[in-house]
Amino acid sequence: MAEETHVSTPLVAGAPAPSFTLPGRSGNTVSLADFAGKGFVLVYFYPKDDTPGCTKEACSLRDGFAGLREAGVAVLGISPDGADSHNAFAEKFSLPFELLTDADHSVHEAYGVWGKTAWGVGTIRKSFLVGPDGNLVHVFEKVDVEHHADQVLAVLKPSPAAEAKASVEAAVEAAGTAVNAAVKEAKKAVKGAMKSPEMKEAVAAAKQAVADVKKQPAVKKAVATAEKAVAGAKKAVADVRRKPAVKRAVADAKQAVAGAKKAVADVRKKPAVKRAVARAKKAVADAKKRPAVKKAVASVKKSVRKAVASAKTAAAKKPQGALAKFLALVTPKKAAPKKPAPARPKKVAPKKAVPAKKKVVPGKPAMKKPAPTKPAAKKTVARKPAAKKAVSRKVAPKKPARKKAARR
Repeated sequence: MAEETHVSTPLVAGAPAPSFTLPGRSGNTVSLADFAGKGFVLVYFYPKDDTPGCTKEACSLRDGFAGLREAGVAVLGISPDGADSHNAFAEKFSLPFELLTDADHSVHEAYGVWGKTAWGVGTIRKSFLVGPDGNLVHVFEKVDVEHHADQVLAVLKPSPAAEAKASVEAAVEAAGTAVNAAVKEAKKAVKGAMKSPEMKEAVAAAKQAVADVKKQPAVKKAVATAEKAVAGAKKAVADVRRKPAVKRAVADAKQAVAGAKKAVADVRKKPAVKRAVARAKKAVADAKKRPAVKKAVASVKKSVRKAVASAKTAAAKKPQGALAKFLALVTPKKAAPKKPAPARPKKVAPKKAVPAKKKVVPGKPAMKKPAPTKPAAKKTVARKPAAKKAVSRKVAPKKPARKKAARR
């Protein structure tokens, strides 16, 4: 991250860069004038070799050195450290650019980067981009030590986003100018058209036509009737609202609603109600989780779906229109026998046995002659065997026929 400084440089972009000649780590002297007319020069001041912030800054410039060289930028690092320290630092981190020694910090002072810092008096971390003409192109007041190469390239090569933004802004400005010009021309055209004799005549004719329509008796009468009806409706509404009974009813209704809302709120606030609601919700949730309930719900859903499907199928097969009317006329007799179907429970046998008893009663006088020998049998025999007696009595008349045959 960029480090904060306590002293700002007096140099600004566009000002001439202070010239200097300093010894480099290679043993050669390097001057800023050597780069005049050849390209850009990044002069960056850093406090000390092989310290955390300075190492990050140097490695950032090392990693982005190829891009900087393509952009025509040479890199010169300046600090108060000597050549031996510079060489060790450059060899340790494979730095491809020159490091210069400003032992008496005179160049620091010329660039305004020597002063009070958070660690005492020393180098204030700043960088200066010098153009081919020897003037300052940009001053990096706050250096991002981890992305310093990107900062430099961003100044020289605006990002696509920045270029797009600039082009959009230019297009918007041009469009605004064009719109303003078009609006002005339109206003001017409208004013010119309104001043023309033809337009004036048309406007006057329209106003006259409206006035003539308003003067017609039917229109006047319709307008008056409408106004009167509206006034009457407003008066009726006002009269109704002013009635004491209506006022009281409205007030009572409002009071009742407020009371009901308050009562509901009070009931909901009671702990017992809250506990009951919670228990009910929990019980419902537990019931839904039970396998039997799930199975029953699934079964009901399945049966409902099946019934709906069968109903749809039946509805689809059911004849409609003229065919349905014709079938209704032809088949009512066939449909009638289906009604007695629910009466099948009438098959109960006891009701048919009652008439059998009635048949047996009239036959008793005929049986009085052979009966004297078996009185006990009559008492013990229940009503059910009456049918057997009836059968025997029906067969009895054949005996006289046999007697007649014997006599013959």
